Amino acid sequence: MNSVFRVLLIAMVALVSTNAMAHSMEDVEASLNEKERYAQFVDQPAPAFDLTGVDGNTLSLDYLNGKTVVLNFLYTRCTDACPLHMNLIRQLQTGVEEEGLSEEVVFITIATDREDIAGTRDNMRAYGDNFDLNPDNWHFLYRGEGEPSGLTSELAKAYGVQFRDTGEGVQVHGVVTHVIDPEGQMRARFHGLKFKPEHLVTYLKAIAKGPNAAADDGFWGRLHRRIEELLQSE
Repeated sequence: MNSVFRVLLIAMVALVSTNAMAHSMEDVEASLNEKERYAQFVDQPAPAFDLTGVDGNTLSLDYLNGKTVVLNFLYTRCTDACPLHMNLIRQLQTGVEEEGLSEEVVFITIATDREDIAGTRDNMRAYGDNFDLNPDNWHFLYRGEGEPSGLTSELAKAYGVQFRDTGEGVQVHGVVTHVIDPEGQMRARFHGLKFKPEHLVTYLKAIAKGPNAAADDGFWGRLHRRIEELLQSE
């Protein structure tokens, strides 16, 4: 490789690197908006909580500062949408593990049941076992002894999701998966059960590792690799 051509390649590496790295969270969100119709991006403080896990220990949103949080609500006695929602959570947890983000991302599931605490916690444990959820970065939370039966359904309402008790052992509700950034800001809501888990994982990667980590490789990335190959093959 002659020296002039080598200089030109090095200059191209600099130019391509600039274009390939010129990404922001707005770019990531715009890209996802084109591919994911069920994503809603927001920027507002996430409602605080201080709830009890199946082990009896409490966990607050403040304690999770510095972590990216994936949060969902469900009625543990639901036999329809809620098991499907938890299957999505399992897929998301698997995607997070595959991307090496398990230290940065925490999953929180909050039960909205108004029934007895012991029975609800049994259901919560069953969900964890049935869906093989990893307890290292997943927590199932509920109200503690002596707290109002509607505490968690009111919290769900604060997050914009209604869980309405019909009085017949059934709750009518929406399905939303929330994303909270390490500063406690709500950043996204993925609505329903039809969003693609890989799109949400891409967004989590952008928050946890920076927008460039999740950017589409595209033309500039492929060109950058090819130039690097030419330089190395000299």
